[in-house]
Amino acid sequence: MTKTHKISWKRNLVCIWMGQLLAMAGTSMVIPFIPLFLREKLGFEDEILRAMAISMFFSLGLLTFCLSNPFWGALGDRYGRKLMLLRAYFVTAITFPAMYFMPNWGCLMVMRVFSSAFSGTVAAAQALVAVTTPDEHQGFALGTLSTSFWSGNMLGMVGGGLVVHYFGYMAAFLTCGAAFLLGGILTLCFVEENFVPPVKNVKKSTAGRNWKFSLPSFGPGVWVMLGVMFIVALARRCDEPFLALLVELIGGKESAAFNTGMVAASAAVGGILSGVVIGHLSDRCKPLMLAVPAMAFAGAVMLVQSQSQTIWVLGITRFLVFFAAGGLEPIMLAMLSNTVKPERRGAAFGWSASGRMFGGMFGSVMGGSVIAWVGTRGVFVFAGILYIVLIPVIIWAVNTVAKYKRLD
Repeated sequence: MTKTHKISWKRNLVCIWMGQLLAMAGTSMVIPFIPLFLREKLGFEDEILRAMAISMFFSLGLLTFCLSNPFWGALGDRYGRKLMLLRAYFVTAITFPAMYFMPNWGCLMVMRVFSSAFSGTVAAAQALVAVTTPDEHQGFALGTLSTSFWSGNMLGMVGGGLVVHYFGYMAAFLTCGAAFLLGGILTLCFVEENFVPPVKNVKKSTAGRNWKFSLPSFGPGVWVMLGVMFIVALARRCDEPFLALLVELIGGKESAAFNTGMVAASAAVGGILSGVVIGHLSDRCKPLMLAVPAMAFAGAVMLVQSQSQTIWVLGITRFLVFFAAGGLEPIMLAMLSNTVKPERRGAAFGWSASGRMFGGMFGSVMGGSVIAWVGTRGVFVFAGILYIVLIPVIIWAVNTVAKYKRLD
């Protein structure tokens, strides 16, 4: 029997943070500019038609992601979370750049679905951090990890705006692939996991060769948390795919890519600060003391944002919304991590990623429908109202989860 050496959770956190910074930067060089890409490369000029295409692009990708992530999470618990993170890095390094070369809308959607099925660096990174970090540092570690998402988003959005503006979309897609490749190499060389495979039940392994889909045997608290993540993601994501449309409406088409990058980057700065501040406080304060004010403030500012008349006002309000709402995810993830046993965290985080993506999928569909009904500004009004309406649901859910802590 071989001995496992003690690994440094702090070093792992730093290396995973850097890998996620690269992955998020790569993603953000492409995804926020898809509305502009559809207009310029594939000829979607009509506002309603383009809104429907955007909604389909995001929702089908998220649906595929949702369906595949529990599978990858379960494989992570069986074969190691580091292996799952490497799979996501290296496959996405190929499939994201391939989307640029798709000749038409149908081929683009096929590649989008394939790419989404094998992606998922965020869930894999969160699971790997959760199982290699002591329980008393979970909130800090997950909050710190969330800053890599926002930091990468900021770098990618600024860089993507400049690259698209000066060099075109091909350069942005190829740079995205290179960023994922570097993140995978970094993880392969420097991230460690003392993974111990679960003990197999001999009777089950010999008798149970039938592959059936079944829900995991999580406790009630875990399922409530997954529901919370769904509704929070729905509120946060229903307007995100359509930001470039509002930027075009306010600042015009000529500099839409540059302006979209700047506005999206301001949101990322808010998310970075939020992840540090709220992630740190989540180890010290009750969840409702942080979540309720954050959602109320985000909703109010979102309503102001919907009426922005200049790019500056849009950027400032976007920053404030993401500063308020950006810390919600570390709060929820810390609660989830402390509600499920360590050996089940890979599966739980896989399902949590699916819950968030399902929320984003329904949000993007709802957002496209709202635009078709009342126009681009309407989806931002809808998002603001949704934040406020969901506050009582969050209060009930957090109180319910507290009753089931560590019962999984």
